[in-house]
Amino acid sequence: MSHLRIAVLALRLPLGKRSRWRLRSLVSVLRTADMCTSAAMRAVTGALDSLGHETVWRTWAEPPTSGASRRRWDSPLVAELLADSTRVPDLLVDAAWRDWLAEHEAGVWSLLERWNRTASACESREARFLSRLALGDGGGAVDARLLADAAVRFGHPIGERARARLLVLNDPEAVDLFCTAALDSPEVAAFCVEHHLAPGDEVRRAVFFVRTGQREQYRALDPDGALLALGYRSASAEERATLRTAITALGGIDTLRVLAGQLSRQEDVTSPDGQERAYLIEQLTEGEDWERLWRFTLPLPLAAAVRTVHSFGAWRPRGEDDRRVFDALRAADPRTVDEHVNALPEAPASSLDPHTRIRLDELDERIRGVADLEFAPDGTQLALAGAVHVGTESDGGLPSVAPVSWAGIMDLGSATLSRLHCDFTYPLVGVAHLGCDTMVVAEADAYADPHNVDGDYSHVANIHYVDPGGVRTLDTGAEEILGVERIAGDRAFVVAASVDDTDTFESPVLFTGGPGGPLVADGLLDGLDDFEPLIVAVDPDRRLVALFDVLYKAVVVDLHSSVVNRLDDGSGTAEDTMTPAALSSSTLVSCSASGDLHVWHDPLTSTEPALTIPAWSAATRPTALAWSPALNRFLAIDVTQGPHLEILDVPPTRDAAVPDRVVVERIALPDNAGPAPIVRLSPKGDELAVGRGGHETVDLYDLTVLTLRSFVTRPMGTMTHHDLAHLVGMQEHPLLDDGIRTVLGLMRACLEHRLRHDMAIGEAAGAAVAPGDFEIELGEVQGRRRSARTDVAASEDGKG
Repeated sequence: MSHLRIAVLALRLPLGKRSRWRLRSLVSVLRTADMCTSAAMRAVTGALDSLGHETVWRTWAEPPTSGASRRRWDSPLVAELLADSTRVPDLLVDAAWRDWLAEHEAGVWSLLERWNRTASACESREARFLSRLALGDGGGAVDARLLADAAVRFGHPIGERARARLLVLNDPEAVDLFCTAALDSPEVAAFCVEHHLAPGDEVRRAVFFVRTGQREQYRALDPDGALLALGYRSASAEERATLRTAITALGGIDTLRVLAGQLSRQEDVTSPDGQERAYLIEQLTEGEDWERLWRFTLPLPLAAAVRTVHSFGAWRPRGEDDRRVFDALRAADPRTVDEHVNALPEAPASSLDPHTRIRLDELDERIRGVADLEFAPDGTQLALAGAVHVGTESDGGLPSVAPVSWAGIMDLGSATLSRLHCDFTYPLVGVAHLGCDTMVVAEADAYADPHNVDGDYSHVANIHYVDPGGVRTLDTGAEEILGVERIAGDRAFVVAASVDDTDTFESPVLFTGGPGGPLVADGLLDGLDDFEPLIVAVDPDRRLVALFDVLYKAVVVDLHSSVVNRLDDGSGTAEDTMTPAALSSSTLVSCSASGDLHVWHDPLTSTEPALTIPAWSAATRPTALAWSPALNRFLAIDVTQGPHLEILDVPPTRDAAVPDRVVVERIALPDNAGPAPIVRLSPKGDELAVGRGGHETVDLYDLTVLTLRSFVTRPMGTMTHHDLAHLVGMQEHPLLDDGIRTVLGLMRACLEHRLRHDMAIGEAAGAAVAPGDFEIELGEVQGRRRSARTDVAASEDGKG
């Protein structure tokens, strides 16, 4: 009692309210009063008068700093001094609600019930809402999230009250949230089943019925599995795995239809990932649905197809063609096939050597450096343009007068010139191969002519159309030609130029031409004053043209619909070094001066700013970018920082995840000093041409091994007649070893069998063919009786 007397005396001393001695004394008195000491109780009453209710009760409510927690609501202070609810301060009411909501106790609830007061305005929104709910106060707005969160608490009285309110209100949002919680709680799920609660959205309801084992409800809602398929495809990878388990437990669901998101008759296995395909194979195997499993096997990636046929036991398909392919897959060793396929990514481990090096002086002694080059549409030729060799009179050479330029076409098979013209009187800066032994070449502006010793700059830049009939000059009236490219159509091409309109600005013009000309100005760039339309990329279909300039940065022209769109790189500043650039069928990429990769996604007619991804530094930015259809990747090429080829990982859509590393592989190229290279990729993307060493040589790199990596791992269900033709060509490639050649032979047998009834004609040949589909479309016919090599030749641009 001596400590209590000292504490009581201290409280009577004229000390400041914040005195540490007075505070310690008050804590001592309060703790003693909790043990029902009459003297301490009288001291607390005095402290209430001298210090005020707020100070005393706040000190009492604070938990101890050490030692075991006390059951403060059992204290006689509460029973004797707080019997009158009007004298209970808000801070104690709030503390009682916090304690009861955290861990309900009957004693605390009896106090709250007697006080009949909700949490004060100082408390959290959750405490205020739940205190009203606990006391049966139906007033105020219902918070669906708080109500659902409280309803899942089956071990607390607030949960029972929340569930009762949930059933009465039937609030759709609260029910949806509660049902979401049911997917991870057996108690919540049982309550939903008992009271017929389910999400309002049909897709979510189908998933909910499966996850909670409500077989009859699911079958009534989604008899064909279409809703469940939509729910599955929109779920995360973790949610999909859980849903697959629930589908198996429920039984009677077409798993292939759900996982593929397609009608099951199409046997679409291109959508499911590796884990999903393994799950489907397991389900079909356990159900001994061999016919369907066989139809499922052929569209798989080859290695997966080989593994799958070994699970069929003694079963074999009925048809003779099916048995032949089945037996071929069965005879293959899964481990050997895996080894050959897995070895492909390591094939070009660190470097890539040119398979052909072309020296221009060996083609013809009159030609010197190359200024531009381009592959033919079928990839069998190169169109070249450059400068004529000029000697001196003393060594018997030509005088330093016109002609100064040449243009020619070289057959890659024989490495010889099939066409050469050395009579151009002005420098040439661009060339486009139009197929059918035809090309167009573009002249440089007058200021770029090193032989213009008289200073006459009145010459306009022209286009020359070169075909087996000779050379025809097409007048552009242009001050400068800023690009010439082949486009879709019979020997069609586009010319970007800058024309003097006699005003202060030069007008940009986009010309289109066809067999023999003439050039037609289409007016698509009207209104872009002082815009220099430098062509930086054309899409694989040759319908979209990307042009860059300092002022407007990037412009994409859709030649098919005549739509012109100004793109935003998102930087808010103009750059004069936004090239290089490349264009796929749906994505445009360019590299900024600082080394950032700007990415615009389809539709390229939108005004959405570019996605900006740090990829390189200003010093390591690539010299050229290109799109490879064969690799289905963007490539970067640079010879200024150590010659190399880079394979890029570019997000396929704007919503796709941005990769940690844009450059996924870096392959060294042989060093060859000289100015910035001229880089061109073949239309298929399987061959690279680089003009280097002062552009006196052209190196050709075969990317077939690189294309194989993505080719043999693709689902065969996505492959078309064009892929089959490409495969036949790869089989004959001398760089391949016998092991991978055998793998390609097996894949060829599968594709020929799967496509045996199809006629892929025209554009239909470029679309995925599902087993059992028949495609007929105007154009050339590609059938079983025609060889794959003939198909390729007939379908290439410029060959028909």
